[in-house]
Amino acid sequence: MRWIVGVIFFLVLSFSLHGKPLRIITVVEPPASYLDSHGQLTGFSVEVVQAIQRSLDDKTVIEVMPEARAIHYARTEPNVIVFSFSRTPKRENEFYWLGQLSVKAWSVYALSSNPIQIESLDQLRNVNAIGVVRGDIREEWLTEQGFSNLHPSVNHQQNIHRLRSGRLDLIAYESQGIQHLLWEEGLESTDIKSVYTLKSSNVYLLMSKPGTDPKLMQRWKTAAEKLRRSGQQQFIAEKWQMILKHYHNIHTEAAEGVLYFE
Repeated sequence: MRWIVGVIFFLVLSFSLHGKPLRIITVVEPPASYLDSHGQLTGFSVEVVQAIQRSLDDKTVIEVMPEARAIHYARTEPNVIVFSFSRTPKRENEFYWLGQLSVKAWSVYALSSNPIQIESLDQLRNVNAIGVVRGDIREEWLTEQGFSNLHPSVNHQQNIHRLRSGRLDLIAYESQGIQHLLWEEGLESTDIKSVYTLKSSNVYLLMSKPGTDPKLMQRWKTAAEKLRRSGQQQFIAEKWQMILKHYHNIHTEAAEGVLYFE
């Protein structure tokens, strides 16, 4: 009995000293991270993170959840890694930035049959309904720009359906994600068109700050830097460059392990 009590005490003490166990969280945002036809998590960013895990002998299971919940955990809980999320001035001091994954452009999209023309943010503010994903960086950024016509949903698939049904005029997303979603939905790339480019975004692997073990953070940051310097991340980037071109007609450039989307 005393032995059992001693073990329990040791475990509680160890937990209190080392904090919460590591969590790794991502969102469904193809082609960075998504579930394939077998329900397996895959994508360029997923493979980079898994390579870092192997170098650290880390067996943490990657969790998938909506973006709003993922970023909430990263803001409020210790020892939480999330990917792939945009690095912005507002977020700069909120998180530890472990390594860059990609660069992508944000745009707003309409059905090809829609004659709408957008030439400025002011025109965009006058659109009736723009679809965004709750917790997504594009919702956050557009809200910061004073948009009051945003209609959030749980995921990008919902926005595609709402756009096709006429409940939305436009949706905010990115070129590679749109192409992959159209492919998943059995639609043609010509069914949707970009009507306005918002900005470009640098996408990262990041870690929570409040209460996070500095040694754990540094191990991950060092491993991420080593993966990139060794050329392994570039190898993964070039692999996905070929996959995206061959299967989805998505054009990218790979440089120093970072995927640049057109």
